[in-house]
Amino acid sequence: MAEASARRLYESGFEGWDIQQATYLTDYLVMTISIALALLAYDAMRGSEFGLWGLLTQFGLFALFEGVAYGFGGITHHMLDTYFERGEPMDRSWGHPNSEWMFAWLMAVVCAPLASSCCAGCAFAFGELGIGWIKVVKVCGAIVSVFEGYLVFSDQVDSSGTVAVYWAVITSLLSCCACFSRGSRQAGVWQVFIGNVVRLAGFFIIIFAPASCRSAGGSRVGCPYPEKFNHNAIYHCCIAASVVLIYVGVMDKFKLDRENAYNLVMRRKPDSRMCGC
Repeated sequence: MAEASARRLYESGFEGWDIQQATYLTDYLVMTISIALALLAYDAMRGSEFGLWGLLTQFGLFALFEGVAYGFGGITHHMLDTYFERGEPMDRSWGHPNSEWMFAWLMAVVCAPLASSCCAGCAFAFGELGIGWIKVVKVCGAIVSVFEGYLVFSDQVDSSGTVAVYWAVITSLLSCCACFSRGSRQAGVWQVFIGNVVRLAGFFIIIFAPASCRSAGGSRVGCPYPEKFNHNAIYHCCIAASVVLIYVGVMDKFKLDRENAYNLVMRRKPDSRMCGC
């Protein structure tokens, strides 16, 4: 998903919105990877005690919301590109011709803050900080989500997405700190940390991209990113990589915790020879 602070100024009628193929294809990449890892996480929970606020549950929710958000972001930019190919301008008012893209964008900006909250929730569960902090970050994410939805519904769609980006930065910074709450030698901690650093790098790319990167053709002088694979596409690749890294770290800790729990149960079992069985 390419948020407001990252959109490029393109053709007439699409001012402020990126319609490059690389942008929505990498959106779909994030969607595919995230949903696949969410399914793998839920599959790994089979045979284990299910916990609503547990580590794998929080990761599964994060990956699921992330996949849905970027999937609808991809649909948004894909639809805009389709309008452009037909020689028709986009419309920014509900119910008007060529405004169908707004529903997909609404879903994207509503799900994105929830994904960021679940990302922080995953790090809090990883660092065993307690359910209370997970609930707090979820409530904050829901508030951001409602605000983003309000902007889209109130015909302020060009202003939407920006708050979601900065909320994502805040939650990623919190996640980088939270994962070390149990020490730096914990299984998977460095993968989770690096995953959140890569996530931050992606958001910084779109926040600090030069103004020329949001232009086309000769107006891009001074932009360090190629036009065909622009800063939005690179940002999406960072997000895809971050989800994979966080998943690897989460699974490392989950497997070790499950092994430790099994060993604890076995040590508590009475020796069958002692009871004459």
